[in-house]
Amino acid sequence: MDEQRRREQEQTTRSASAAAVPRMNTSREGEMSYANNSRFQGVIASATRKARREMAAALYRARGRPAAMAIADLGCATGPNALLNVSDAVEAVRAECARLNGGGGGGGTTEAPSPELHVFLNDLPGNDFNAVFRLLPSSPLAGGGCFVSAWPGSFYGRLFPEASLDYVVSSSSLHFLSKAPKMVKGINGRASGEEDHLNKGRLYISERSPAAVLEAYRRQFQSDLSAFLACRAAETKPGGLLLLTFVARRTPLPTAHDCYLWDLLADALMDMAAADLVDEEQVHGFNAPYYAPCPGDLAQVIGEDGSFAVKAMQLFETSRRQLLSRPATKDAADDDDEEELPRKLAVETARTIRAVVEPMLRAHFGWAAMDGLFCRYRFLLEEYYRSKSTRNKDDITNVFLALEKKHH
Repeated sequence: MDEQRRREQEQTTRSASAAAVPRMNTSREGEMSYANNSRFQGVIASATRKARREMAAALYRARGRPAAMAIADLGCATGPNALLNVSDAVEAVRAECARLNGGGGGGGTTEAPSPELHVFLNDLPGNDFNAVFRLLPSSPLAGGGCFVSAWPGSFYGRLFPEASLDYVVSSSSLHFLSKAPKMVKGINGRASGEEDHLNKGRLYISERSPAAVLEAYRRQFQSDLSAFLACRAAETKPGGLLLLTFVARRTPLPTAHDCYLWDLLADALMDMAAADLVDEEQVHGFNAPYYAPCPGDLAQVIGEDGSFAVKAMQLFETSRRQLLSRPATKDAADDDDEEELPRKLAVETARTIRAVVEPMLRAHFGWAAMDGLFCRYRFLLEEYYRSKSTRNKDDITNVFLALEKKHH
């Protein structure tokens, strides 16, 4: 494995101008794989499950109980959540069909056969779709009437035939950009075309970032979301749904807590640079292809695109605290657990973040830096969770965005 990693590292460019394509740790990474560290993404998906299922059932009714429906998951990844969103949709449609046929008290309605459900799973070509398919026999997608296929490619481009989709879902994916924003020098906002490290010592926007950094990230996100919506507008039937969940923020200007996961990762890298373990210029030159938008960012792009009506735009918080076991009774164990909670949160958070961002970081900083980086990161996270002002504060803001394709 070590020799293979060295060969991969030699083939990987460390140029700061090369955009890292976001992908997760594969099964080769064992305990650090995304499949083994994606419980938090499952928590996020579960927060929208009721709404997604209700909308799938309503769409089936609105379509007049069609003989077939096409369901797509964009960014399905691997692991226990890979079939979660499409399974919810399939179960909801089948349950609604049974209800309307009289199985749930809807007597008097002409019976209709259960629809054929065409399920399309999308992610980048490097995704382990074979591992996903191995989950099918034990999923609600098993059995007759459900046809599952993989559609590799970037969802910032066209993936499906025109007007072929009824119900499109994407969870914990759209905060990743197609590429890192380009930072350029300029006078009065006019770019000179010369690259500059405007975001020195940071990996992402922070509370104290120059306005030009925030604007560069906003422009890249809006460009990507515009491309995403244009492609989905072509692929989705009129009246079809896009149900999108991803990391967001509540305010136009980011708060310190909005950025703390990236800020602490940057602090860990700068500590390593001070110890000559990584090149400081590489830290200055890395900008994560990631953006958590505010509602205004979303409304602007959706309005300019004009192909979709907003059925829902809801912000909600999720926490890793609910993943950690707690004592069942009130006794001394509660105090011990409360004291241990910051450490447990730090371990859980560091593992989740590593599984998601390590591939793009090691492409830039190299394999050798990764263990030391995430060890430092875990300690900084624990300090954050023990601090009086941010005690056990690990809440992440997400947006649930439900869009309906307009009838033109």
